[in-house]
Amino acid sequence: MSVQVWFTQDEISVRPGDAASLSVAVENIGEHTETYTIIPAGLAAAWTTVTRPSITLFGGSRDIVEVIIKPPPIHTTVAGATAISVRVIPQGDPEDAVIAETIASIEPFDDRRITMLQPLQRARRRATYEFMVENHGNNLASCRLHLVDASGRVDGSFDPPAVGVASGSTSLVRLRLKAQRGFFRRTERQLDFEIEASEPDHTPAAGRATLIQPPTLPARAVGKALLAVAALAALAGAWFGVVKPELRRASERAVDDRLAELATVTVPPPTAPVSNSIAADDPAQPSAPPPGAAVEVGEPVSYRIALNVAITQERSESISVPGDAEFRLTDLVLQNPNADLGAAQLLRNGEILYEWDLGAMVNANEFQPRISPLPFRPNDNIVLTVSCDAAGKTTGTGCDIAVLLGGVLVPTETG
Repeated sequence: MSVQVWFTQDEISVRPGDAASLSVAVENIGEHTETYTIIPAGLAAAWTTVTRPSITLFGGSRDIVEVIIKPPPIHTTVAGATAISVRVIPQGDPEDAVIAETIASIEPFDDRRITMLQPLQRARRRATYEFMVENHGNNLASCRLHLVDASGRVDGSFDPPAVGVASGSTSLVRLRLKAQRGFFRRTERQLDFEIEASEPDHTPAAGRATLIQPPTLPARAVGKALLAVAALAALAGAWFGVVKPELRRASERAVDDRLAELATVTVPPPTAPVSNSIAADDPAQPSAPPPGAAVEVGEPVSYRIALNVAITQERSESISVPGDAEFRLTDLVLQNPNADLGAAQLLRNGEILYEWDLGAMVNANEFQPRISPLPFRPNDNIVLTVSCDAAGKTTGTGCDIAVLLGGVLVPTETG
């Protein structure tokens, strides 16, 4: 053996995603100059880097080579002691290779996520949401679930209220949501809230969702009711201010005229009493109850278009509206769960309806509100096109983008 190799540190500690530096001493114990090749070895070779993979030493000389280890932040990077190895191979005699080893302590790390399966729903007061609690870290996650709403407009219960998720696993949870207050609404109301999975001494994971409440008293119905009340008030004012006083004056004039005629007669008046009152019947007042708001007839439906696009590539996916119905779009949510970079477009046939810059998205689910429904005719194509520039995750190979479409399907008239 013409070479000796050893690590100068006995043991180090490193967190997945961070880098740590080790020093390897290489000594030529022979009498001749030799060139050595240094390569990573063992199970940790994939995330071990030798800064100088080749060195030349005179006989009896020694050199120090830096070795960088950077364990990846994924759930398969097991926490605990891991052997770090390098192999030193003399070019003159490859069979005389030597391996040096040391121990690295891999620390546990957290990567917990909440993925909403229904980030947006429409309901008057109650709705059920489903979401996944995902553990991408390398330790067990024991989390309690909380509903976060600073405005206090929503409340709910979780099933189950707490979950234990192993490394690399997921758990399904349901939230039964109930809206508070706001029983009478003239306009649509949007309630945003968060779901949080927390554990003491760990960073909590959060997910966002939205509840859309339709109006209970549409503005159009309120306007019609006010017009009806104004019309009734005008009729009542005309009756009491004009018609009724005029009838009273006419009856008084008729009585006066009759008394004048009786006063000119010489014969005594009849013993029978003469009635001086004239009855006036009130006409019936018209009533106009306020009409109800028009309700659009249609079947509520939802569609989801998802794409997985490789980096620097562009892909499209589409769905078609049934041939016997018209689809009226009321809700639109763009999903970018991994914060990928690029651009997305939603098209109706060849017409661009929406364009997004994926890098400018603040949340993983971006709700696009609409004032009126967007119609799609029978057999129209709804197309999602995605151009991927970069993946949001360090381990990602592309962009995972989806769009949720909600609305009503109205049958077309057949003749």
